[in-house]
Amino acid sequence: MLAQTPTTPTTATSGLQFPNILLALIVFISFIGFLVVMFLPDRTDEERGRVRTIGLAASGLQFFLAAIFGMLVQVGLAEGGGVSSANEENYNWTHSFSFTSTYHLAADGISLTLLVLCTLLFVCVFFHSWKVREHVRLYIALMLLLETSVNGVLCSGDYVLFLVFWGMQILPLYLMLRVFGGPARARAASRYLVFALTSLGLLTGAVILVVARTGQHTSDITGNFHALLGPVQAAGFWLSFAAFAIAFGVFPVHRWRIDAQSEAAPGVAAVISSMVTTLGAYGMIRIGLGQFPGAAHQYSLVIVGLAVVGAVWGGLGALAQDDVRRFIGYSSLAQLSLVLLGIGAHTSVALEGAVLLLVAHGVAVTMLTLLSGSLEERTRTRSLRGYGGLVAQVPRLAGFWMFAVFTAIGVPLLAGFVAEFMLFSGAFPAHRIATAVVMASLAVTTGGLVWTAHRIFFGPVRETLSRVRDVSTLELAYLLPLVALVLLFGIRPGAVTPVLTNGVIQITTRLAGG
Repeated sequence: MLAQTPTTPTTATSGLQFPNILLALIVFISFIGFLVVMFLPDRTDEERGRVRTIGLAASGLQFFLAAIFGMLVQVGLAEGGGVSSANEENYNWTHSFSFTSTYHLAADGISLTLLVLCTLLFVCVFFHSWKVREHVRLYIALMLLLETSVNGVLCSGDYVLFLVFWGMQILPLYLMLRVFGGPARARAASRYLVFALTSLGLLTGAVILVVARTGQHTSDITGNFHALLGPVQAAGFWLSFAAFAIAFGVFPVHRWRIDAQSEAAPGVAAVISSMVTTLGAYGMIRIGLGQFPGAAHQYSLVIVGLAVVGAVWGGLGALAQDDVRRFIGYSSLAQLSLVLLGIGAHTSVALEGAVLLLVAHGVAVTMLTLLSGSLEERTRTRSLRGYGGLVAQVPRLAGFWMFAVFTAIGVPLLAGFVAEFMLFSGAFPAHRIATAVVMASLAVTTGGLVWTAHRIFFGPVRETLSRVRDVSTLELAYLLPLVALVLLFGIRPGAVTPVLTNGVIQITTRLAGG
């Protein structure tokens, strides 16, 4: 049996008690769904529909629980409570090594915000799975396993548990890349596997270093940051930063993500470009900054420099693309470089802006990727030269595409505007030249996104595209929730920032030496 470690009773307020099993449900409902789906047949349309429904139900329940959790935490903050101890599960599960490892799940403002984002994106991907016609059971099962790993990473409070969930994402992503996608999917899958295993190896090295050199005989993430000094902290920082930079797709280790974005099936590409990159950024914030604050402060200029190069390279690279999927990939690289700038700035406002930008970017790139898949399905091409004048045939699809573009470029009243405003406000006092360069590169990226939308939907109508159909009811089912999330974060940022601030303040306190 698992022996529960002595912990202080965890409440958000004196009158608001969270159920201790809530985070476990958010993490493991999809794993239960994975086990159920693996034993179901998928020979007929009815059986395949049942498999899809189970996947959607499991993911939808996790999103519902994450949203309820977020609302309860917000109520707790309004009544004077906190987030960091709002819900925590901490059990000893092994004493077999020279250190103690625990089953430790916890959620603060950062992980909770990203948890709501990722669970909603998975719901949309499961709606999109009704377009998958072959190997349906395999697709749903692997997607459920992947959701377990994503949610587990966001909720892990122990290094060993973090490594388990981090490694769990490799197999389902590799298989989905290998089985579902374009003609060059095998090369993209092999390249992903090499980079993913490298990331896991680097992160394992960082964890071993932390556990071995802190002298605290525990792998708990929250209890080790102050014990590492000098070269040991620098080594740990660079091992973890390199591991997360690979997942994040930071220049110059971004090629695997561009290839995967181009060759994967639309649902898989959406997961890679939004959630896998989100995990990379989350790891940089949670472990790179939180565990190695001294080294992170010392090498902040390197982080900012990579952000500048990535922003310029992504913006220019996007302009050179004719494949709409690769264009989205390079535009995403430029957008995520803004997040990296916020991480390198080390101010609370910039970090909050970086997390909010992850939300805006995740929604925008998911919408663009899924819509590009819809365009490819309707027109049988991904070449920008093959499009033109589609707004008359698909006005609703064009509207959703422009909404995603407006989210990405930061139009007021949308989530991207709030995120970019906070990010630049927090980063400019610390790194003025770098922030100015990134802002200039953002203008290039903005121009590229608008120009590409014009090439696809406006101009002379091509005869071969005269019978293209508009957005279906199924597509509305996964597009409208994304629109709602962007509007919520854009119109009511005050409902989110108190929760987020409560999590960011822990990181900035460590960076300040507190």
